[in-house]
Amino acid sequence: MIYGLGAALGWGLADVTAAVSGRRIGSLRTVVIAQLASLVVLGVVVAIFRPPMGASSTQIAILLVGGVLGAGAYLSLYKGLALGPVALVSPIVAAYAAITIVLAVVFLHERLTGLALLGTVLALVGVVLTATDPRALRRGGSLLGGGGIPWGISAMLLFGVATFVLGRVSQDIGWAAPTVYSRIGDVAVIVLVGVVLRRRMRGRRLGAQDLTLAFFVGMTDILGVISYARGAELGYISIVTAASVAFIVIPVVAGFVMFRERPAPSQIAGIVVVAGGLVALGMGS
Repeated sequence: MIYGLGAALGWGLADVTAAVSGRRIGSLRTVVIAQLASLVVLGVVVAIFRPPMGASSTQIAILLVGGVLGAGAYLSLYKGLALGPVALVSPIVAAYAAITIVLAVVFLHERLTGLALLGTVLALVGVVLTATDPRALRRGGSLLGGGGIPWGISAMLLFGVATFVLGRVSQDIGWAAPTVYSRIGDVAVIVLVGVVLRRRMRGRRLGAQDLTLAFFVGMTDILGVISYARGAELGYISIVTAASVAFIVIPVVAGFVMFRERPAPSQIAGIVVVAGGLVALGMGS
């Protein structure tokens, strides 16, 4: 539980900072710099603590695939946070926990109580409410909220699978090798995307503050990932996952206070339902 809350703190801070950075320098430049920074921070942590790094070729292949999924998740997340609204995107992404926990129940036979099952259903229903804006219909638009919400849904699905893969292998060989290999796959894909789409990364010259913000995003994110993987190594994936989703408190508050976002009443209800579902997941896992 403690490691899950550590992950929540890192991911919550990363989301808010990514929203700020993405709106300053663009989501693609933010994700490339942040992921490179995360690899540097991860290397420093491994060099200091020197954890066991053994992994079979099969495990490495699985982790690299998980890293590819993670790359898609990060590209979607940072795009969604840059477009906003942050107070809606983050709760949608947080529902990745329902997917990860269901996978843990199906493939690892971890127990899912009635309360946890209710929480899973509530979290997914809350995502539907949060992602839709009835006001858009009155304006002649689509019921599905615009901006970053579709990107948030994409990130939710990809993070759900990638996080399960990371947690599962961490149970077998510890946190270090899974975190390193999945991050290598992640960064390789993101750098490749950056090279292919380099024209989209052109813009104003990056200043020291821009680089610091993007570096902070990567640092807090990878520290959250390390905490999550360590928690999965020591206990149940479902428990550490349920605790980690407390991160939504930080971006939701920031969305209302910093970015002055005003979601539709139904979307606010969706945030509440997602939060209630995640609490039920935590209590029932």
